[in-house]
Amino acid sequence: MKKSFLTTLTIAIAIGANAQLTEAIKLTDREQFERATAMFKQLLTTSPNDGATWYWFGENYYRSEQNDSAEYCYKHGLEVNPRFPFNQAGMGKIAMLRGDRTAATAAFNSAIATADDKTNKFGKEMRAATYREVAKGYGTGKNPDTAAAMNWLNRALELTPADPDCFVVKGDLILAGGGFDVSAAVEAFKHASELAPSNARPVALKALMYFRAKSFDASIAEFDKAISVDPGFAPAYSGRAEAYYRTKQYDKATADYQKYLELNAGSISARVRYAKFLYLIGKYDDSLAEIAKLQGSGVKDNALLRVKGFDQCELGQFAAALATMKDYFALQPQEKVLSDDYEIMGRIHTGLAKDQVNLTPDANGTIHINDPDAQITDQKENKDGSTTLHVKLTNHDSLAAEYYLKAARMDKSKSDLYGEAGKAFSRAKLNAQAVAVYREKIAVTGKAKSEDWYYIGSAAQKAKMLAIAHSAWMNYIEKQPVLFNGYLGRARANSSMDSTKTSWQAKPFYEDVIRKMTADEQTKKKVELEEAWFYLGSYWFTKEKDLGMAKCMFQKVKDVNAGTSNTKVGSDMLLTKELKDVTPKECMLQ
Repeated sequence: MKKSFLTTLTIAIAIGANAQLTEAIKLTDREQFERATAMFKQLLTTSPNDGATWYWFGENYYRSEQNDSAEYCYKHGLEVNPRFPFNQAGMGKIAMLRGDRTAATAAFNSAIATADDKTNKFGKEMRAATYREVAKGYGTGKNPDTAAAMNWLNRALELTPADPDCFVVKGDLILAGGGFDVSAAVEAFKHASELAPSNARPVALKALMYFRAKSFDASIAEFDKAISVDPGFAPAYSGRAEAYYRTKQYDKATADYQKYLELNAGSISARVRYAKFLYLIGKYDDSLAEIAKLQGSGVKDNALLRVKGFDQCELGQFAAALATMKDYFALQPQEKVLSDDYEIMGRIHTGLAKDQVNLTPDANGTIHINDPDAQITDQKENKDGSTTLHVKLTNHDSLAAEYYLKAARMDKSKSDLYGEAGKAFSRAKLNAQAVAVYREKIAVTGKAKSEDWYYIGSAAQKAKMLAIAHSAWMNYIEKQPVLFNGYLGRARANSSMDSTKTSWQAKPFYEDVIRKMTADEQTKKKVELEEAWFYLGSYWFTKEKDLGMAKCMFQKVKDVNAGTSNTKVGSDMLLTKELKDVTPKECMLQ
């Protein structure tokens, strides 16, 4: 379950939290994380053994994506007050984020056992709140256990059926299940807002649900309602800004983010979010400027490095982007790496590969290599005093392919990246790997587009995987029977399989190439047209010994005049003693 706007104030009330703790929790809700941190620290100076304060302090860090600090707070809260069950639920949530289901289940079971222990004399509100926090924990991470989460949430609702926060969690869990059951999620958030009409949080979460479902206009309408309920609820402005961005209302989006910053004046985390937002709306220079200010003021946030690398990539600063992303990966825990991170690395290496093949000298005649990983393999001093360097360049295309492949395997919604990986492998002349990637794409998606068969056929032909190439072109022709490309691919595959020209099995497919070409294609695709006529001329000359038909075909080669080796050989054939005085027949396709 994704981190939502909601922090459960009803829990604070249920455990008798003091006014300062309640205010600190509100600051977390409003994403004023730094101010909340200061207040939590102040509370702990006077009550260092208060398990509740440690838990909510941890939630503040968790909400601001500082999970290591959150874990410290949960763990310390458990040490100073093991009878307070929420911190055990917090430890389970951290374990879920790491993918350690065994440790998470043990922590959740411990939290439940503590809440149910009759010697602790907890009322039903406290027990229900614990069940709910456990439910939230089970709904966390890349692989949430929504069944277990719903089980404990229902147990909580049995005890406190009028708790609005339970219905908020229910809506989040429905979304975490991946089904986007809009009606059920809407009903849950709607019921939460009815139970807490003066609270903007449930309404904002309903808006967030619409946003996740890509119903952006509906999302904006709900954010409007949240703001009308509480004009100072900052997350509603940032949420609406991103919905405006998705609907290309960039001015409104920018204005909303400015309001968000105004409400969170002095908040570093708010400025970090703003830098990310500037990237989203395509203001890459402005985003870099904001990041530079934050880093210059001493802010150390690895997410800033990530956005900086993304900005630099979009601006075509590929060498700088690679250096930035290397720093990012060095600091980012593996479990927190996103598919987008791998995708941008693929784009960076693709950009660097293009730089390598577009090298131009400067005014002084010096060629600059934009390859940060290039290696000097040899150095030679010339007689004129100059130096010649032998440089080994990085195969950026192959690296791009590997990163695209990682991103595609990590996020099933990015199946198009298999295609990018295949193209990059082909550019790197690693055609067998390209074939494997395209076939993996088909296996993963369960369907094949015509272009998939086209790329498989092309790569397999180059890799001399001729049976696979032939099969791919057959599939391509089935999907695109009117295009000449598939027949040409099949002709080439069959010609390669019959390299000694024994069976001449490519003949019918080369004839189909000529039949399928439009007049415009015959003008623009001279090399391919000439190839077909040349093969047919060779067939009639060598196989059938029909010199009249052969001369007609070779004359077609000369007339096409594509300027290839086939042009020369075909023209020369017309001058041989066998054909020189032969009367050409009409070129007939069988």
